[in-house]
This record gives sequence, structure tokens and C-alpha cells, in this order.
Amino acid sequence: EYILSDGARQQQVETLTLGRKTAVAGLSLDAFSSRVISRGKGRGADSGEKGASPFRYTGNVLETPFARITFAENGTIASFVDKTAQNRELCCRQPDESNPTAYPLGTFLIAEDVPLSWDNWDVDSDIECKYRDCSDLIGRSVVSEGAVEFRIRSAYRLTPKSTLKQDMVFYADSPLVLFETIIDWQDHHRFLKVAFDTSIRTTDARFEVQFGHIRRPVSRSTDIEKAKFEVCNHKYTDLSESRYGISILNDCKYGISVNEGQMRLSLHKGGNRPDHKGDLGQHVCSYGFLPHRGGFSAETVVQSAYAFNYRPLLSPGALEQPSLVKVDAPTVIVETVKPCEDTQKAYILRLYECEGSHTTTAISIPGAREITETNLLEEPAGKAPVRAGEITLTFRPFEIKTLRIAYN
Repeated sequence: EYILSDGARQQQVETLTLGRKTAVAGLSLDAFSSRVISRGKGRGADSGEKGASPFRYTGNVLETPFARITFAENGTIASFVDKTAQNRELCCRQPDESNPTAYPLGTFLIAEDVPLSWDNWDVDSDIECKYRDCSDLIGRSVVSEGAVEFRIRSAYRLTPKSTLKQDMVFYADSPLVLFETIIDWQDHHRFLKVAFDTSIRTTDARFEVQFGHIRRPVSRSTDIEKAKFEVCNHKYTDLSESRYGISILNDCKYGISVNEGQMRLSLHKGGNRPDHKGDLGQHVCSYGFLPHRGGFSAETVVQSAYAFNYRPLLSPGALEQPSLVKVDAPTVIVETVKPCEDTQKAYILRLYECEGSHTTTAISIPGAREITETNLLEEPAGKAPVRAGEITLTFRPFEIKTLRIAYN
């Protein structure tokens, strides 16, 4: 165990992919910085006793600090009530003409996948009519409960050949629901998705791409809209009303379909050309279900998506390092830190505006001797260098800026 600061909590957990680990909550860590946590039992250590848990699990109902969840017989989420939003139900429980089938949250769907061409790349539009629930639960147990998280482990048979193991993780200090997943895939020409059929009603969804996001309609009213049945997404897809929304976060699955309130993340495609064995075997991925109060913004979605994809790293040693760079505006993201290609004692920062709004922000870089604005090729942009550790920049919507930082 580790000595933590006052108010921090820890819990020993048995993870699905990394073995036994220490989960920590309430410990502040600034971006691009490091902190020292010493081994040994300290004031912040959690005893691990069940009485210290903020979770209550009775029958098929789980109470967390944020939600009341009712599980279906197959382990999926039949009801998700957000207690922080006047007990709003987030599951779509009333099928209608636009949504004839409303699946519980986290339902696995499989369809036959035989595209007309490009077996490993194309997805044909008729596949949306073929998806069927394949959630055959073969085992389920609570593997961890404490002051930090509540973890349920389930095993599913997807097809006669393919299986899946998954940890569904609920947190004491976050509304995020994490799905850590291992897929043992042994099928050809099958497409696997996970369904999140929600009660959110809006006209379009946001899908993250590199250095920004795109917006696509969630209806199927025109031929153009019907052609957008499968859309790329990197770290998140967000479906938001003006004051509330739901995001699907992921760390390595980059296709999704959204139809009205349905968000269905693509998990696996069983093509067999050019390599008929290329997709067989074990695949590890994580995705998350994130309800958020307030509409889409950097604070409600983008920062959470980056935190989901870039977890803190633990390494031996002792180094208290302040933040390498601090940005005042939450809408400006430091996307890249890399060595400078042609200058000694210099490194590159690449930043962009993530919401699609005009933004002016101060950027502090301790230890910088000179800050030079460059283009993407790291060539000076013609502006005079700033000979100090702070610079103020103005970003147009989704604009990318590159800075060369010289140090002593």
C-alpha cells in the first residue's frame, strides 16, 4: 500500500487485464507533472473493509453516489437513473417507430458481415437490419468493492466459437462507467457492436477526430443522412441536449453508429481478406459510458476523454515535477510534446482549440528561455520570439498552433 495525502483513498482491486493493482481516488495530479507516493500504510489508506464502501448492491440493483442501476438477467443495464439530475432515466425503455428495438445499455450485438467489396474495410448499410442480441451470460461475480470502485466481472458467449470477458467498473468519485473487455474472437464475417440505447433527444452528435470533432445528424430522413450510418470517432462520441448529455469514451475502437438516441460502438469486424487469420485471437479494449450535466464542452467531455486515453503512469523513484505547461483556457488542449527536429535544447508543443469557439488564452511554460511560434513544419512563423516563460495566443475555432520552446 501507499502513503497518500489527506483525503485521498485507496483500494486493492483485481483487474481483468493488469492483475492486482491499487486504485486511488481523491489524489490531485496536474497535467504534465509528477508526484511522489511513498510505500507504507498511511492516513489515506483504505482498510478495504466492505463497510467503507459507498456502494450498495442488493439483488439486481446497485446504488452508487451518482446513480441507481438495475441490471437485466444477462448482466446488461436495464435502468440507469442519474440521481444528480433529478432521477433522470437514461435508458431508452419505450420503443417507437424510429427505434423498434430498445436494448439495455451494454448489450452485445452481432450481424453477418459480407460486404460487396473490400472485405476488411467496407461496411454495407444493410448491416443495420441484421444486428441481433448475442448476450449469452455464462458467469458473473463481484470481484472488488471498496472506497474507490465497485467492479463486476462477467463472461459471455457471443457465438459458438467466440467469447468475451468484461469488468464493469463504477466509481465513488465519478459518474463514468468503465467497461474493461477481453474478446476471444474466432469467427469470420461477423460484426460485433455494443449498444447504448439512451433517452437523449437531439438533432446531431459530435464525433472526435484528430484536432477537433465533426457533427453528424442522428436521423435517417434523407439519402445523405442514411449514408452516414457508420462514422469515425477517436476518443469520444457525444450526444447532448443543451443542458445534459451522454458520451461514449473509448481507447482503441474508432467506428460508431448513432440513430436517434442509439449509440452503438463497433468492437470487432471479422473480415478474412487479405489475411484470413488476421482478426482471430484475443483483443483487449476499454470503453466508457459517461453521463454529464451540461451540454457538450471541454470540461464535460473532451478533458474526460483525454484522461480516459492517457492514464497516469507509475514508475519507481522520487521526482516531484511541476507542470511542464499550464493553459488558462479549458478549450485549448496540449496535444503534442516532442523534441525539436533541428534545434538543440528545444522541444515542441502543439496545441489546438477543441470546442469550435474563438479563444484567447495565456500559456505558462516554466523554465522557457524563448518561445517561438512556428508552422507545422516547425519553421518560424515570422513573429518575434517571446523571451519569457509566458505567452498569450488567440485561437480560431479548431485552430492548431505550434510552439518551439528553447531552454537553458
